Amino acid sequence: MRMWPRSLSGRIVALTLLALVVSQLVSFFLFMHERDRFLERVILGNMADNVAAAMRTLEFVPEGERADAVAALSTRDLRYRLARRPGRAFAGGSNAANRFTRDMAAKMDIDAARLRVTIGPGLARGPNRRAGDALRMAVQIDEGLWLQARQRVFDPTRHWARSSLMTLAVSAVLMVLIVVLTSRRITAPLRELASAAERFGRGEEVAPLPEYGAEDIRRSVAAFNRMRERLARFVADRTRMVAAIAHDLRTPITALRLRLEFLPDDDNTRSMAATLEDMARMSEASLTFMREEAATEATRNVDLSALVDALCEDYRAAGAAVVFEPDARLALVCRPAAIRRALRNVIDNALAYGKRARLLLTDDGQAATIQVIDNGPGIDEAQMGRVFDPFVRLESSRSRDTGGTGLGLSIARSVVQGHGGEITLQNRAEGGLSVSIRLPRTGE
Repeated sequence: MRMWPRSLSGRIVALTLLALVVSQLVSFFLFMHERDRFLERVILGNMADNVAAAMRTLEFVPEGERADAVAALSTRDLRYRLARRPGRAFAGGSNAANRFTRDMAAKMDIDAARLRVTIGPGLARGPNRRAGDALRMAVQIDEGLWLQARQRVFDPTRHWARSSLMTLAVSAVLMVLIVVLTSRRITAPLRELASAAERFGRGEEVAPLPEYGAEDIRRSVAAFNRMRERLARFVADRTRMVAAIAHDLRTPITALRLRLEFLPDDDNTRSMAATLEDMARMSEASLTFMREEAATEATRNVDLSALVDALCEDYRAAGAAVVFEPDARLALVCRPAAIRRALRNVIDNALAYGKRARLLLTDDGQAATIQVIDNGPGIDEAQMGRVFDPFVRLESSRSRDTGGTGLGLSIARSVVQGHGGEITLQNRAEGGLSVSIRLPRTGE
């Protein structure tokens, strides 16, 4: 399970909550440390004063009434008791207990040898602390008579922890609300930028984005607007240049054809005429390609299964052996005319070299994949990358005798890449070629 958020807003919220929890933990431990020191000072001072006062009181009480006096001096938190010995609880005192002994002896102005101190769980550090005796002390008041005292302290940690958790919860809710509203406003230009980049990558017309938000975000949006404008200008200039070249080639091709009419009809003139015919077809194909590239078609949500089925039905009506096997009906945001043109080029190749074509449509949730399978001779693996180059026709399998100008797969790849997809070729083990067109479903 992914714990770290993927969106920028989610990460801002997570970092804010993490900072809040860390600050609360630091505050908690600092509080506990200061609480321990405060309790030590308070208990040390109060107990020393109270025990010293009790000792002075007992000096004026007859020996037979001291037990009653000790009971009267006892409170809920500080209890006294007279005994003949200090008690086993004071055997083997710790360093902290020895320090308390010296400090309390100094406060009470008595010899440290007459005093015994041990630390109880109420003043213990770490996980051993709990409600109970904070200090136990025994002080010798007469020969063979000890005054024992037990100072109890309640443990406020649990109550403070509940208050801290409540404060943390309220603070977290308020901070999450504030951060969510703020981060969504901050990241709104980024979401618009991502959406525009996705649409622009699919070949859609994208208007310049408004430049607002933080300074670095505004710079990013401005850079995207400049990139969009430069790319659009570059593509338009390239399209006009190629279209002009293809158009201007018509004149010399026509002139050469006329000159051939005055030459004797032999093998050389027939070969030159065939070459001029190829040049004319290439020129016309280039013009058609440039016109289609320059045309802007809006994207829309279409039933891809119905689109492919209708295209295959046109082929079947013309007597072509085209079979369509849809996996499921699915919707796709695309330019339907462009997709039909790309599929038509691929199907024409499959029919030309395999005499039949079988189409499969599958959906994996992320993208729709259209496979066009033929039973032709396939393509040499070393030539796979070249077949997408313009005007390339592989002599071994895609010969001139079959016709075409070598632009079909180039146009198909241009259309597919314009939708953010990819087109791949693969020879089948049982023979034939499989052309896979993968179209992402992002942006539906």
